[in-house]
Amino acid sequence: MNVQIEKAKLSSVKRKRRFTLSPEKSPFFYLLPMIIFMAIMVAYPIGRVFYLSFTQNILTRPDLVGAFIGLENYITLFSSAEFWETLGRTAVWTTLSVVGKTLIGFGIAWMLSKDIAFKRFYMLLLMIPWVTPMVVAAVAWRWIYDGQFGMLNYILMQVNILQEPYVWLGNKMSAFIATAVTDMWVGIPFMAMMFLAGLQSISVELLESASMDGASSFQRLIHIVLPIMKPIILVATTLSAIWTFNSFGVIWPLTRGGPVDATQTLIIEAYKRSFGAFDMGMGATVAVVIFFILLMFTILYKRLLMKQEEM
Repeated sequence: MNVQIEKAKLSSVKRKRRFTLSPEKSPFFYLLPMIIFMAIMVAYPIGRVFYLSFTQNILTRPDLVGAFIGLENYITLFSSAEFWETLGRTAVWTTLSVVGKTLIGFGIAWMLSKDIAFKRFYMLLLMIPWVTPMVVAAVAWRWIYDGQFGMLNYILMQVNILQEPYVWLGNKMSAFIATAVTDMWVGIPFMAMMFLAGLQSISVELLESASMDGASSFQRLIHIVLPIMKPIILVATTLSAIWTFNSFGVIWPLTRGGPVDATQTLIIEAYKRSFGAFDMGMGATVAVVIFFILLMFTILYKRLLMKQEEM
């Protein structure tokens, strides 16, 4: 009788062990909530956009909603001269903004790495653009650039650089540069803090020994600091390029892509096609192109990050 009871207990323990869910033996059940969340919030929207890019989906034409047309949207897009102009404009705008962020951010980080007075106060001021919502920053800069009441015109006229107010956002070239400058202002704190962290990791003894050997500040920067900082600079600029290429919150509140499409980037074009012309199919096509461009940036960022970890 006792033997049968012991066997029953052992079989009960085995059944319990069989149905016990542990992270090591049954990780799927623990990952299931995240998988469901990612499927609903990421996979489905991306899949939906891909599907729309293969359809003719003009909301103002009920007879053309949902018609499957294959690659026709892509053929039309890539054969359009306007698309290639927008792509080139986006590349130039992104390059201008990222180069400005990198150079100014590194300069600020270089100064903050020194022992200067009120260092904490300067770092606090540096974080203001970063913590300011992008749309709020863009609206504030729009007032600064205002042709009639803008602070920029007021200052330039006070120092006799301008004789009369200038409409900064009404001229193609000045609007292009103004939007890039605004994007720089928003992104410089991130670059500066990344570079500052890298500069603080450089050995002080290494710089002091180079100084004792007669190396000037410029020589120490070129031959010691920049080679050590190269992995951080590459990763920071790549990550900044991804964000800048996909920037919508700066250009749209400032110029809405104008004047005469002078500041229209790919993300602005996708928005206009989808919610301006209500052509969801073509808007989705532009969004897919942006997706693959940013995917290449992301792959590059991952490789740079892996190289940095190997060093």
